[in-house]
Amino acid sequence: MVSKKGLLAGLMFALVCAAPLFASDAANLPSDRTLSLSDCIGYALAHHGSVLSAKQDIKSGSANTTQARAGYMPKLSVGSYYNNNGQNTNSSYDGIQHSLQITETLYDGGRTQTAIRQAKSNEQVLATQLDLAQQDRALKVTEAYFGALKAKHLADIALQTVTQSEEQLKLIKARIDAGDAAQVDVFPVEVQLANARLTKIQRDNNARMAWNSLRNTMGLPNGPELKIEDVQEPSADTPSLESCIESALANRPEVAKTSAQIESAEAALAQARIETLPVPTVGASYGIGLGGASYSNQWSVGIGLSLNLFDGGAAKAAVDSNKAKVDSVKLLTEQMKKDITTDVEQSYLNLTSSLEQLTASKSNVTLAQKNLEVAKAKYQQGLAIPLEITTAQTSYSEALANNAQSLYNSYIARAQLDKAMGKKGY
Repeated sequence: MVSKKGLLAGLMFALVCAAPLFASDAANLPSDRTLSLSDCIGYALAHHGSVLSAKQDIKSGSANTTQARAGYMPKLSVGSYYNNNGQNTNSSYDGIQHSLQITETLYDGGRTQTAIRQAKSNEQVLATQLDLAQQDRALKVTEAYFGALKAKHLADIALQTVTQSEEQLKLIKARIDAGDAAQVDVFPVEVQLANARLTKIQRDNNARMAWNSLRNTMGLPNGPELKIEDVQEPSADTPSLESCIESALANRPEVAKTSAQIESAEAALAQARIETLPVPTVGASYGIGLGGASYSNQWSVGIGLSLNLFDGGAAKAAVDSNKAKVDSVKLLTEQMKKDITTDVEQSYLNLTSSLEQLTASKSNVTLAQKNLEVAKAKYQQGLAIPLEITTAQTSYSEALANNAQSLYNSYIARAQLDKAMGKKGY
């Protein structure tokens, strides 16, 4: 009998051995270097549940196609049969008999052919759904990646503002101590410092939430902040709207998906129509008697013809239903093309607007910085009051924040346009 100590030791050993298995996903991330956007997308495509689920769906679809193709394949079976007729005879046919049987359906009126056609079409639909899942995951990781960088940048700006406000407060207190400024001059700066500290708390929290969002989007559990690299400022060059729409209609997975759905629906319609017609069948079989069987071998070939004379209108209703499905998918295909065009146009306008905002925000940063320098110089010469400095400092901090938001929004806008065009971001 196993003791409690022995059982506990065994459980601990099992947990220690299994720990690397539970940690294997996270271990695939390089921890010794800064991660690029491609690293994060690659990890998400290999580990996120939405992509893994789509891959399993493809395996299921492939198995269904194999199952449909099996209708053309010969069937091999082996059987055993026990016979006792209850009579006192010395018949050699009493007792256990064994046989080997091979059967094959040579023709079934097109049932197997249409079933294979439908299964292959459904498999293509699942393949496009995997493409959609991968593109969607790549975009979500990209948005979370730049969202994390934006949140970090805004938090850094908030820290910079707090530091500058503290330095400004020290300067004014020194002037007050020297008798060059009034006591009331300290109040505007103290208010600005308090507001800057509040903004820093909010932005630090936003940054932590952004890191958690990036980890979740990649398929990682909550954990420490990831080290990710910044990227170069995006190019202002963009293709024409017409070329973007043309690329989308040629490359979007939704287009291939609807084509496969039409093919699947038409195969189902063909299958339904077969059931309303006379269905010929041709089959053959060959059997070998083994171990006590009443025969050594036998074969047969059968030809049949079946016709559904009356089924309460079920066969015709099935045809009508599948025909309506074909028409429905075709109508959705036409609407989908309009939706894609609209999606591309909106993404295109969003990108051009983001790039324009980025250019304007850069100019605003330059002007706000110059205004702050002038305000500080005037105050040191006794030509300005502290309120002018705090106002200029606030404007400069807002200009920096707007520039950071415009920069990373332009990254995200370009990624959204790429997805709308059907480009793969991985």
